[in-house]
Order: sequence, then C-alpha cells, then structure tokens
Amino acid sequence: MTPRSATPAATTLPARRTRYLTRVAAFACAAVLTLCAPLADAWGPEGHAIVADIAQQHLDPAAAAQVRTLLGVEGLQRLDQISSWADGNRKERPHTGSWHYVDIPLHANSYVPARDCARNNCVIAQISHFAQVLADRSAAPAARLEALKWVVHFVGDVHQPLHAEDDDDKGGNTVQVQFFGRGSNLHAVWDGGVLRHALGLVPGPNYSFDHAAVQAAAMRLDEAISPADRTAWSAIGGLPALYHQTVSWAGESHTLARDVAYAHLDGRNQAGWSQRYQDLAWPVTRTRLQQGGVRLAAVLNELLGG
Repeated sequence: MTPRSATPAATTLPARRTRYLTRVAAFACAAVLTLCAPLADAWGPEGHAIVADIAQQHLDPAAAAQVRTLLGVEGLQRLDQISSWADGNRKERPHTGSWHYVDIPLHANSYVPARDCARNNCVIAQISHFAQVLADRSAAPAARLEALKWVVHFVGDVHQPLHAEDDDDKGGNTVQVQFFGRGSNLHAVWDGGVLRHALGLVPGPNYSFDHAAVQAAAMRLDEAISPADRTAWSAIGGLPALYHQTVSWAGESHTLARDVAYAHLDGRNQAGWSQRYQDLAWPVTRTRLQQGGVRLAAVLNELLGG
C-alpha cells in the first residue's frame, strides 16, 4: 500500500486525541506533588533508548554510515540521543500528539483505518510517511535527520501495548492504580513503571536518563534474544511492505493490551497486586523492547542500506 501523507486532523478526533493535554497537566502536577502519576510517553526515555541501542548494534555497514552522517548534522553520534526527541517537541508541535499511537478500540478484532487513523493521524501512517522521507537520498539532510528521529521514536511507540488501544480512557491514562505504593495510572505503568522497576532505572528531568546504565541494560536484553527470534523479527519485507508490517506490530500490541494489560486489573488496590502485575507485565515489556530494537534495525537497514 502506498504510504499515506501526514495531514493533521482538525475535527472529529477519537477519545484519546486529548491525551496530549492530559500529559501536560500531569507534568505540571509532578512539579508540585511527588505522588502525581508520571508523565505518560511510550516507554519513557529509557525504553525508547533501549530500542535505539539494540537497533544500533545491528545496523549493516551502509546503514550505519548513513546514520552517522545524518546524526552528524547536529553533532550527535548515537540513536539513543534522538530517541525521545519526538516527545520532547510535542509542546511546540501539539498537532503531532496523535501520531504516537493508534486508537484501536480495546475490544475490536482488528485495525480499521477509517475508524482508527482518521486523516492519517496515527503511528501506523506516520511510520510509513517518515520512512519515505528518510529513504529519499535527494531530500535535504536536515529533513532526513528529522525523519530519522520520527522513525526511531515511532517504531518504539507502536510496540508499547497501550499505544495501540483505547477503551474511552485516553489509552489507560484515566485508569488509576497504586503501583508499588505510588499513585499512578495504567498507561504510565506500561510506559516506564514496569521497566524501571525491573531494571532499577531512575528517570531524570526533561527526558534525561543515565545513558551508560540504559545502554548496559539494552545490551543485556539484546544478548538474550535467540537467533530464531532475531531472524523472525527481522523479516520486514522491504519498504513497500512496511505499512502492512506496522499494522501487524500494532495488532500485536493491541492484543497484549486486551489480554494482559487490562485483563489483570482486579485487586489493583490490594496488597500484593503490584508484584503480581509486574510478574505478568515485565516479560511482555521485555519482549516488546527487544522486538522494537530488532525491527528498528531491520527498517533502517532497508531504508538506508546498500
């Protein structure tokens, strides 16, 4: 399918199209109340960096050279340095908020573009759009670098289960939970709560994080991927097939949201629930980060290789 253009939606937005404003409010609240739920951005900066770090390990020589050249436009060296750029610029570009997710109703059986991605305002359409820009060797380097930033981030986004569903709750942002003694919401738990608890990571302000600690965690996750899984996850099928692959990745996330994230909320205010939920959610989160990294490498190798 021909990738669709990135035209901002102006009217008739699905329920979660107001999530950006919710996140701004959450950020303001966090500045004054330490028990506020954390800002909800897919995987948080650590998760996005893990996806980027795994991908960078598996770029072929031609793609790695292209990435170095593009990053060099801004004096950067690693993909993890740009992996959360798309979140950090939402205040200046509020129309991009809906590009980070796709509102497939939680109990729907499949993705329906007209229902779930009105006017191409969803992560599925935007991956294809920016992949085309990135692959265009005649485009200006600055435009290609920005496309690289979007692609790196959005491939991570589409692998976060709560970025491929909605249950009239702003993607889980209004589902309140107590997670290891801290007030939070379901979306924030999946963005960063689970992985931070598992890996012992502490976020910094303004999307900052300990790059060395996150890179070490990413390498451990990368080493744990079996050869069979790495081969299966790397099967992208070329740029013409990328849109359909992205639909498939979103479908995986949607199923996990329904069957894991929302299916085990009973007792969420009772003792012991946080650990039980962590034990269910961490294996899913770990695999989605690994898949995101391997698939991002495959996408970049396809777009920038040879």
